[in-house]
Amino acid sequence: MRPAINPPPLEAASQTNYLTACLFALEPSIESLVAAAMKSGWKREYVLLAIMAIALNDGSTNRPSSQSLHS
Repeated sequence: MRPAINPPPLEAASQTNYLTACLFALEPSIESLVAAAMKSGWKREYVLLAIMAIALNDGSTNRPSSQSLHS
């Protein structure tokens, strides 16, 4: 069974090539997530900001950075 997201390259890669491969692997999943959120009525710019906030663990200053909004 193929993974839903492509794995990193097997060969030793430079940081630039590794980042490029990671971007290529994640882009379809992120675009699908954005499309699903927009279909539910969310504005694209807010969806992208929320993704960035989650990635930076900066969703709220009143909770520990390791705590999910849904836990």
